Amino acid sequence: MTKEDKQRSIGKVVAINSDRFSVELLSGLENFNVSGFDDIHYFAQLNSYVIVPYQNYYIVAEVSGVREKDLNVPFSNPTDQILSKVQAGKFLEVLPIGTIKTTKEGAINFEFGVSVYPTLYSDVLYIKEEELDTIFKTNAVKVKICLEDNPECSKSGCDCKYRYTSLPIGKSTIFPDYEVKIDIDKFFGSHSAILGNTGSGKSCTIASMLQTLYRLEENSATGSTFIFFDVNGEYYEAFNNLNSINPKNEIEVKYFSLDPLPTEQIEGIEHKKFELPHWFLNIDEWALLLKASERSQLPVLRNGLGFTAINEDSNFNHIVSKAVVQTLSVNENSAAKGQRLYTIIDKFGKGDLNTGILDKHHFSAQYGNFQESVRNANDANQNQENFINEIKSFEVTDFSIPDFSNEKFDFEDVEDLIELAILYEEAYGNKQIRDYCSSMITRLKTIKREDFGFLTKIKTNLNEQTYLKQFLGIESVSKKSQVIIIDLNSANDEMVEVISCVLSRLIFEKLREAKDRNKFPVNLVLEEAHRYISKESGKVFGDANRIFERIAKEGRKYGMFLLVSSQRPSELSKTVLSQCSNFIVHRIQNPEDLSHIRQITPHISETILRRMPSIPTQHALIFGHAVNLPTTFRVNEAEPKPKSDNNEISRNWFKEKGFAIEFK
Repeated sequence: MTKEDKQRSIGKVVAINSDRFSVELLSGLENFNVSGFDDIHYFAQLNSYVIVPYQNYYIVAEVSGVREKDLNVPFSNPTDQILSKVQAGKFLEVLPIGTIKTTKEGAINFEFGVSVYPTLYSDVLYIKEEELDTIFKTNAVKVKICLEDNPECSKSGCDCKYRYTSLPIGKSTIFPDYEVKIDIDKFFGSHSAILGNTGSGKSCTIASMLQTLYRLEENSATGSTFIFFDVNGEYYEAFNNLNSINPKNEIEVKYFSLDPLPTEQIEGIEHKKFELPHWFLNIDEWALLLKASERSQLPVLRNGLGFTAINEDSNFNHIVSKAVVQTLSVNENSAAKGQRLYTIIDKFGKGDLNTGILDKHHFSAQYGNFQESVRNANDANQNQENFINEIKSFEVTDFSIPDFSNEKFDFEDVEDLIELAILYEEAYGNKQIRDYCSSMITRLKTIKREDFGFLTKIKTNLNEQTYLKQFLGIESVSKKSQVIIIDLNSANDEMVEVISCVLSRLIFEKLREAKDRNKFPVNLVLEEAHRYISKESGKVFGDANRIFERIAKEGRKYGMFLLVSSQRPSELSKTVLSQCSNFIVHRIQNPEDLSHIRQITPHISETILRRMPSIPTQHALIFGHAVNLPTTFRVNEAEPKPKSDNNEISRNWFKEKGFAIEFK
């Protein structure tokens, strides 16, 4: 312990427990402050810090409580015991949170976590500004790119560009002069969660962070890609003037909408109508979309979609012949049966298998049966037998239905393909399959009626690769877009789940196949994530969270990261939340949500959890790998703000009667 350390001692360690220790302050420190060489230091403010010298490093501890204890000193006047506390012992309860050490190279670093506690009666010191600088990591905001990429580059006089290593996101509530910074690599290079009650400031926090990122002076994150699943339609306004502040950065924003595009489009934002080709969905996503049960409906759906991959006419005619024979076996003669036969052959028959065969054998679509031949006097049964023999000649041996290949096809064909698959199953003796599939067919008809136009009424002919390149803003081999907003404000839960699930899977698979692995980072911003990353698989599209759970577990290897925003962490998938390395927590008051956070973050103390219900608006608690230690901070202002302001009830209530109201 140095002489200077001795001069800033404020007390001694008098009790040591497994997670905290008590400090008795020196006498004469009645006002909990001491005059140092540089300033007056206050050391008993809750959530402030003190340090304890131990061996060759300092233990940093957070003040969690202040108390006093009367000493056994006689009082001449009874009122002195009540009014005067000069003779009372003063104690601090402190929580050890980390250590400040000097490396062999002479650098001073802060490390979160304490493995060795001090001894009894160790000195406790107030903290100096340079130690706060180390804790809050105020230095090393940016470094020259050439220091890593070009070792031969001269460090002096080099005109190489810089890259930023940390990002300021707000000011400390305890030390207002200190900016709270996040490590860019550790925050955006891993999964993170922003949690808090409605109206606590989650959207403003996200907008503020990215606005700060894109307004940095030099080389401002043009290689980043943030995709917003904007379920509340908030972020269009937050990013509509990025380039007006710093036009040199040339940040490009792409805006996709399910609704008609805004008439007044802002320069610098590319507006597009959102489309998601239905043939991009894989079998599991089709099953989720149509709520197909695994045992009976999924095999039929798989066969129906597999028919779209058949290229040879002979193979398709094999299926049609089986379906036709099965249709004929139904014991009914009706116009419906006749129309069904004509439809199957006319729509799906190839080459020689066409409706001319029905006419050839005197089939009556009006009555749904075969008629007697006037020319050669064959009876109806003979005509039917001849027809069946000719139809069966189209059957092939060793036929198997291929896997769904995601080739383009018309959505209107899906119902007919499923009907064909049902007939094919019935031809092999599964007589109850039609009843089993009735709910799936009803669901399909509902989707065709409802507003799933982004999925069912597609005008594009793009393949997956071209579609993703355009969506991600890649022209040829050049990256253009950094912020991609999908406005899902008008979408119901099913649409949100379909879009988020399918797009996330397509991007994830593309990153896994990339030649330069982990060189194209993509950050998904999942607003109101509890709506589509639920822990309950019974929701409408609940199994969609499988892709998000996979991204949570494997995405880091390929450069795909989640930024999960939710007001109900207890309803989120535990797998996704448990993989988050960083948390920004606004006000949370629900005991169930608080308990859930405690379960998934066992390293967080009860003291930190107790802060969460009382955090003011525009304030948050951040903890995780991206910061040195858990810190409460005031979030930087978002300018402009997302479209998520609170309703001014008094302004909207107290108006003259008959004021104008207009809905969209």
